[in-house]
Amino acid sequence: MDHAHHGLLAHVKSRLIWLGISLSVLGILAIAAPWLAATVIDMMVAGALIAAGAAQLAAAAATFTWRGFWMTVACGVLSLVAGTAMLAIPVEGVHALAFFLGLLFLFEAAAKLTAAFALPGDFPWGWILADGLVTAILGGLLIMSPAEQSGLYLGTLIGINLLASGVSFLGSGFWLKHRIG
Repeated sequence: MDHAHHGLLAHVKSRLIWLGISLSVLGILAIAAPWLAATVIDMMVAGALIAAGAAQLAAAAATFTWRGFWMTVACGVLSLVAGTAMLAIPVEGVHALAFFLGLLFLFEAAAKLTAAFALPGDFPWGWILADGLVTAILGGLLIMSPAEQSGLYLGTLIGINLLASGVSFLGSGFWLKHRIG
C-alpha cells in the first residue's frame, strides 16, 4: 500500500471513530431525555419547513411570470403552514414526525441490510447487519406508536438508532485501524 493511500485510510479511520463516538453520545443523551429529543427534532424540522417556505415564496415573487409560479407559491405556503403548525402544536408535530421517521428508518434499514451482504468477508459486516436489523425494528415501532406515546418513542428510538449507528461506525473504524495499523 502506498503512503498516500495509507494516509487517506488513516484519516478515514480517525473520522469513523470520532463519528462513532459522537453518534453514541448523542444516542445516549436522546435515550436519557426522549421527550426533549423529540421536541428538539420537532423544532428543527419546523424551522427548516418555515425557512423553505419563505425561500419558495421569495423565489416565486421574483418570477411572477414563470410557468411554475403557482405551484411554487402553493409549496411555499404549505411549508410555512406545516412548520408553523409543528411549532404551535408540537405534540401533533412529534406524532407526524414519528410516523415519517419510521418510514425513513425502514428505508435506511433496507440499505444497511443490503450493504451488510455486499461487504468483503473480513469486514465487520455483522455490525452493519445488526444495525440494519435494529433500524428495521425501530422503524416498525415508530410507525405503530400510539399518538400519546409518540414523543417518548421518537426520542428513545432515535437515541437507540444513533447509538447503534455509532457502535457500527466505531466497529468499522477499529477494523480499519487493525487493517492499516
